[in-house]
Amino acid sequence: MGTEPRAVTPPHLRECKVRASLLLKDLESSEPARATRAAERLRALPAFSRLSPGELLARRDSVQRKHALAVIAHEQGHGSWAELKQARGEEAPPRLDTEAFFARNRGAFLNRWFASYEEALASLRERGGYLFPFREQFFITDAGFLAALGVDPSDSDWARMGFDWVEPIDPAARDRLERKLIALGYTG
Repeated sequence: MGTEPRAVTPPHLRECKVRASLLLKDLESSEPARATRAAERLRALPAFSRLSPGELLARRDSVQRKHALAVIAHEQGHGSWAELKQARGEEAPPRLDTEAFFARNRGAFLNRWFASYEEALASLRERGGYLFPFREQFFITDAGFLAALGVDPSDSDWARMGFDWVEPIDPAARDRLERKLIALGYTG
């Protein structure tokens, strides 16, 4: 008796972009092992394939977002970012636009802002809140912010996903919440 392989749903373009951002953050990490892993991944690109991880790390300021996007495309089995985008073009359901989400409420809420996901996650674990991506950064907000936007902060799916929009414990919970937020008009 064997087990049937589970079909893996390929990540949406937005998720691929987040992964590219995280790859760049990893490359800039002060933790040598983390930075080296990122350099190894970037060596999949012809432009960096002849460099050792150390050489690539020495030139890390020459690595651009387009390179990280190309790595993510390669890891998803595509020859380029453009090819990945074209392949995913038909599957583009509405996604939560965190910029629109954040811009709708300019009230007096003190959100915590972070340059890296790791810093944001540490703060989430220590102080609680709701973690979201925003452009190339991350922010943690509180229940009052969500309520002011018409979002139910006590929805049980927040806890199911670990209050983390970027890397949820339960992706299905995030999908359900995303549909609710999209229904409120926060689409991208």
